[in-house]
Amino acid sequence: MQFCLIDSDASYRRMLRYHLEVEWPDVSIIEFEFVTGTVPSAATLSDCDAILIGCPQPGKAGFAGLERLFATGTYPPVLLFAEKGDEFLAVDALKAGVASYFPKQQVTNQRLIEVLRAEIGAEKQSAGPALVGTHGQYRFIKELYSTDMATVYLAKTVDGDQQLAIKVIRYVPDSGSERLFDRFLQEFEIIAGIDHPNVVKIFDLGVADDHAFIAMEHLPAGRLSDQLERALAPPIALEYLAQIASALDAVHGTGILHRDLKPANIMFRDDGSVALIDFGLAKWMKLEAALTGHGQIFGTPYYMSPEQGHAELTDERSDLYSLGCVFYEMLTGQRPYTSSTAMGVIYLHANAARPKLEPALAAYQPLLDRLIAISPDDRFNSAAELLAALEARTDPAARSILRGS
Repeated sequence: MQFCLIDSDASYRRMLRYHLEVEWPDVSIIEFEFVTGTVPSAATLSDCDAILIGCPQPGKAGFAGLERLFATGTYPPVLLFAEKGDEFLAVDALKAGVASYFPKQQVTNQRLIEVLRAEIGAEKQSAGPALVGTHGQYRFIKELYSTDMATVYLAKTVDGDQQLAIKVIRYVPDSGSERLFDRFLQEFEIIAGIDHPNVVKIFDLGVADDHAFIAMEHLPAGRLSDQLERALAPPIALEYLAQIASALDAVHGTGILHRDLKPANIMFRDDGSVALIDFGLAKWMKLEAALTGHGQIFGTPYYMSPEQGHAELTDERSDLYSLGCVFYEMLTGQRPYTSSTAMGVIYLHANAARPKLEPALAAYQPLLDRLIAISPDDRFNSAAELLAALEARTDPAARSILRGS
């Protein structure tokens, strides 16, 4: 944490310093004597988390210095302290851009810290330094989730209010993480090259010696997995199925497999539309298996095709199998196969009878059977073929959904 204190009264600056050091023992503080004097440079202020300014007397005396401060352009939150409670000064200061106003003799530690945390806490308490990418700077707000491959943070642009998600992976040379790092960079290349309403949007990439990050669209409406504590209504399940299939059609059209399709990797925008995320396990189908290696298993067993579970060659039909498992879970609220071990689940995908839907859902059984057939030859050949089959259904709900009506 770093603060700038501007006040002509050294004893008052010491008092403010005391409040700050009690709350943040490692705080860094820059002091200037008088607001009407030389305004600190914009570069100095940009490194601060907040500016605390003492106005020397009531009214607008000394306010010109504050206005010069705001004229510098970008500045952190400003707290103004006045000798007496001057309501007119407070109004003028707030209009000019001050974040909060205090009568000097009425400052309490609790109130001061509450205001500071409200102004900067969301950006700093879990954040650390800003990341620099190709198109801008980003500051962390909070951690959203972590996986084996990366950590994802909610962040925002330093020079604006746009919120986005930042996915970060750290690279440690000679640690065996080279393939992981390469796969992460491949993820950016994959998603950035796809412009589709049901695929997450990518804004930026930053690479340093020991880490890389992707700045992507923030999807605030949650994941499909959050909705699957119970079955979804069939028209809703069909709508999601069609949107995900449309995303896969675009992804497969560029020669890419997702290979980790599951409810946790299907997210929603505020308008209710679906966005496919997390291509960390994706693979160029035309690229030799240099990154993942032959014979390795990647993915989540509950949604993994038989061929993927046995480390055999995969193609688009493997992603469609995973989509079929997701479709079954949307209709029933249950996964198609469960076991006490991952290998037990993998065995069931390849050997067990296909799960049957209850009589009320029997109309969807043929569609499900083709999606999760054991042999890839018995499945839909492509996402485009699946979309055509959905369009051809006699179910009016499916047709209206696919036509966007």
